Amino acid sequence: MTVVLDEPIVLFCSERSGSNLIAKILDAHPEVCAPGAAHLFRVLDQCAARYPPGSAALRQAALALFRAKVSAWKIDCWSDARLMALLKRQESASEMAAALYAAEARHSGKPHVLLKENSAHEFLPAILRQARAPRLLWMVRDPRDMALSWINGPVMRGGAIRAAERWQRDQQGYLSATAERAGRVPVAFLRYEDLLAKPEAELRRICRALRLDFFPVMLRFFEVSDSAKADAARSAMWANLGAPLLSDNAGKFRNGLDDDQIAYVEALAGPYMRALGYESVRDGRPPFGRYHDLASLRERLQAQELDEKPSYQALPRQERDRFENWSRVHARLTGQEEAAPQASKRRA
Repeated sequence: MTVVLDEPIVLFCSERSGSNLIAKILDAHPEVCAPGAAHLFRVLDQCAARYPPGSAALRQAALALFRAKVSAWKIDCWSDARLMALLKRQESASEMAAALYAAEARHSGKPHVLLKENSAHEFLPAILRQARAPRLLWMVRDPRDMALSWINGPVMRGGAIRAAERWQRDQQGYLSATAERAGRVPVAFLRYEDLLAKPEAELRRICRALRLDFFPVMLRFFEVSDSAKADAARSAMWANLGAPLLSDNAGKFRNGLDDDQIAYVEALAGPYMRALGYESVRDGRPPFGRYHDLASLRERLQAQELDEKPSYQALPRQERDRFENWSRVHARLTGQEEAAPQASKRRA
């Protein structure tokens, strides 16, 4: 029995861009279930070709991925046998991902689900095959603040280079995806900074665009959303989900990044930054700082692109175990374990 998600909200986002925040705000909506990050569509799409459709091996892969996720879902309490019975009725990898999301929404007593999976433009067709009347929510954050958050994130691999390249690639993909579907699919656009500055007005606006009623309780997501409370306790990366909106959590890159890092982000992502309303703070200065071209600047920053950060070791052992287990499962399912058996413990 093929699962079709009814009017799902597909979140277009990048890591460290406020995607978990908006997901939990919408999870506080009485009609929207927004479970924690699990990357089911993304990873199952990556590994689908390795397993025959409808096979026991594909079902086992989907179950292993679900059990390895770092976030907490309500259906975590289901037995493996119950989850396998759900997956057994599906043929493709995307159907299995949809079945798990649909089960979580039903268990939560809500008709619609929000799919929070980073870089969703890369596997959007897999999602849309399982969607009836989808809605798109494109959320963006200043890439300089995103880069700072990425650098400070203990489980994030790399630094300003990796963050800027991901941001630029994602915005290009999301712009293309929304342009292709203009007029046919409801699309809401949200900047993280605007959400912090005027939360109620911005939530009312995106609710209208997504054809949802606005409920003031969404502003109390940290009290109302069980998912927010559970995930805030599971990872230092998500600790802010257990607190009210941080109205001053913007523009910190001015003191947190050095001029070389800011120059790299602005030089790489400048055209998309300007299109999305983010102005340069380096006008009138050499575009690559102390260097004559972007390649030289990138080479200078490369030494800061750490695969493992000292702050990672400061995390509780249980939290590190969750991330490392997820990475091992991901590598095994996608074949990266065989290709690179000494790969890094974690994947951003």
